[in-house]
Amino acid sequence: MSQPNRPIRVALIGLNAPYNNTSNPATGTSWAAAAHLPYLTWSPKYEIVALQNSSVEKAVISRNIYGLDESKVKVYGRAEDVANDPDVDLVVTSIRVDKHANSVIPSIQAGKDVFVEWPLEANPLKAGELTDLVKRYGVRNIVGLQGGKSPVVKKMKELIEQGAIGRVEASNVVAKAYGGSTMASHVDYFVDKEVGGNILTIAFGHALECILEALGDIKTYSSLLVNQYPEVDIIDSSTGDIKEKGRKNTVPNQIVFDGILSSGAVLTLKMHGGTQVSTNLSARGSGSQTSGNGSPMLDWRIFGSKGEIRVIGHSTWSLNTGSKDFRVELWSAESGQTALIDVGEDELAALPVPARNIGRLYEAFAAGEGYPDFEKALKRHDLIENMYRQNKM
Repeated sequence: MSQPNRPIRVALIGLNAPYNNTSNPATGTSWAAAAHLPYLTWSPKYEIVALQNSSVEKAVISRNIYGLDESKVKVYGRAEDVANDPDVDLVVTSIRVDKHANSVIPSIQAGKDVFVEWPLEANPLKAGELTDLVKRYGVRNIVGLQGGKSPVVKKMKELIEQGAIGRVEASNVVAKAYGGSTMASHVDYFVDKEVGGNILTIAFGHALECILEALGDIKTYSSLLVNQYPEVDIIDSSTGDIKEKGRKNTVPNQIVFDGILSSGAVLTLKMHGGTQVSTNLSARGSGSQTSGNGSPMLDWRIFGSKGEIRVIGHSTWSLNTGSKDFRVELWSAESGQTALIDVGEDELAALPVPARNIGRLYEAFAAGEGYPDFEKALKRHDLIENMYRQNKM
């Protein structure tokens, strides 16, 4: 456990070398390097004291590549060694979903706090076991559902609470995520439902977190999941060449989610994984402008009794990872005018965009409140599992 007036000492599991490092080709998303590392090396509230990879040798390579001080950062190849290190307060794991539990169980049993990326594990059963374990050992726990910390989401919630659009009646979300006829080799496990990391659990799961943070919890829902690509080609992440043809795919690429929120408002979310969205079509409605970028990757509209809020993202659907190009518009039914909304200054603007929302999770954890935990993650796992059941997948 961390002590007052001392940085929280972190062991980071899964800090991969970059994909273009041919001597040590990486697998996975390198999310630890993109999102966790920048904040942890910037903030005085935290200190990286250890790395763990699949081997000590790989941990050494990562430590060297990212310029971490070998006199201050230990390297490990086993979760048990991290658990036995008395200098570690918080264990952060950012690896393949179905390896999450084994990477942190020894540390939980040793009484260390844990930060596990979303999804928590491959399925609700394993996620439930982790949730029970952190309760049993009384350790603080945080899950990487960072979308609720997005300045865009916070601004939307603020506008709604201020009554800017009156009573919220409905919300429609259309988003383009990854998927389709090919999959990159470094995340080829995204096509295997049993692994637990895919468009439904990751892309939809993060999107839903953003939506519900702004609009409130879901009361009832139905879903439609369709797999239009039962076989996909695996593309070499380094060369762009086809590495394997016809890999079996067991996850959906089309997701439709309809629900009624606790407020009584109606929610519809459509997520498309397949052909890239055209950038030559005009986005229309509510007097919106497209900034010349064509059809958006994210089009989120909230309809109220007095107006409408619209969020448009051209380069990404992903509010959870962040982007500089999200556009927030407020349309007033009374005036008939559309205003561009300023979401305000980003207090973590010094960091790369992917590190900012993750950084806000770390800030909340250091403050001791306001962060998503394993209990919340388990609720999301149960919802997604029920969607699979609804669609007999």
